[in-house]
Amino acid sequence: MNKILAISELMRLDKPIGIYLLLWPALLALVISSGGNFEYADLLIVIIGSILVRSAGCVINDIWDKDLDGGVERTKTRPIPSKKISISESWAVFTALGVFTLILLSFTNSNTIFISVFFGLLTILYPLTKRFFVGPQIFLGLTFNPTIIVYAMTNELNNPTMIFLYFAIAAKTIAFDSFYGLCDIEDDKKLGIHSTPLWWGSKTLLIIAILQVIAITLLLIVGLKAGLSSHWYIGIILLSGVYFYQHRLASQKKFLLAFKNNHWASLYLLTLSAFCFLII
Repeated sequence: MNKILAISELMRLDKPIGIYLLLWPALLALVISSGGNFEYADLLIVIIGSILVRSAGCVINDIWDKDLDGGVERTKTRPIPSKKISISESWAVFTALGVFTLILLSFTNSNTIFISVFFGLLTILYPLTKRFFVGPQIFLGLTFNPTIIVYAMTNELNNPTMIFLYFAIAAKTIAFDSFYGLCDIEDDKKLGIHSTPLWWGSKTLLIIAILQVIAITLLLIVGLKAGLSSHWYIGIILLSGVYFYQHRLASQKKFLLAFKNNHWASLYLLTLSAFCFLII
């Protein structure tokens, strides 16, 4: 039982916000790429796939960071540094998740499989970028991004909304992970690893705001390309109020709460798309 709990903790199943932050954008891409007319099989694949991919990302992150997490207050109790689970067991869990993901992909098409494997390899590389790339959150935003995979699954790679939605999700991901990076900035300095808050310094909150403005602008273009009604544009403008609230939290040094609020921001976007495509 203790081992099962350790594996669950290794996969962060006890902290599902990471699943939500991947799942809501993936479902958003599914709704927009299909014009709201998606297959229920695709819906199931997106839900299960988001859980598997996020879990695998957490496991490989902890494997690569096994020598770092013990020196960070927030991560020192994770299964690997606290010796609840071994490295070999962690690799076994990661392998199993990879196999299950490939089985799931076998129910899609060849484009989806190829693109998913490509992004999967980049996701495996991501935890290492903090050691050599000045802005690992940028790498995260571009790779831990389900848009192109979902558009491939719905055979909509030529859909003009795809590129704008991809960069909108990338921009908001870089923004919210930079809030998260602010939580660990002192530990990152001590360990000598990179993050956008360390790179941007006192301009971090300003750049986060700029990224959120870019995301809103790109989402407005998505609505234009998709021919959506005025409800979409009003809803996207109202999203700026959510981002304003996040910056109020950040101004009070509540960076983790600002990060977590993006779960609700992403769910709001998904609900808005469902309203525009499925109800109207």
